[in-house]
Amino acid sequence: MGRLSQAMNANRSRGTSASTGGGLSSARVEIKGLEEVNKKLQRLAFWSEKDFQNLLSINERVGEVYNNSLRANIKDFDRDIKVYERTGGGPGPKTGHKGNVRLKIKRGQLRRSIGIWQPDKERTKVLSGPRTNTIARRKTRKYSDGWFAHIVEGGDSFGKKKRTQNTGVFERSKKATQQRMVKLQTRLLRKEYERYMK
Repeated sequence: MGRLSQAMNANRSRGTSASTGGGLSSARVEIKGLEEVNKKLQRLAFWSEKDFQNLLSINERVGEVYNNSLRANIKDFDRDIKVYERTGGGPGPKTGHKGNVRLKIKRGQLRRSIGIWQPDKERTKVLSGPRTNTIARRKTRKYSDGWFAHIVEGGDSFGKKKRTQNTGVFERSKKATQQRMVKLQTRLLRKEYERYMK
């Protein structure tokens, strides 16, 4: 249980899930198992505020395993990136057009976007990965908004295919951390709630 735009979910009866923000399906991971445990723990969360906060804390710790991998593996670009309004038939300035800059992506912005959030304050579900303001109107800072994470993951460069050292970083981090997340989750849950499962 624990929360991409990767994230852990203590609420789903089929198991726990992790996902990145920004709608990155390739950056999501689902951990199956512990169905009955999750059901019991969610019931605990409803009647005990202390247990609710404890489950939330466990999920955040598990989600940070994925985040830490992302922060270590995402490489900052060597300069800011300018995103232009369309000129002619596509993005960017065309021959004979100066082009208007729509926004800037600051150096290090993707790495800064990595974090954890709680999409529903009534649930212990948390999400981890690139945060973005394009989903649920979050209050992510302008230069910490990872709205373009799917572009980087797919090897796109705002209209052009261009593999970089960050291409596939979410999928690689997901594969590298999934088992560690399961083990940490299991250990923390056993430590805190084994007495309830007897």
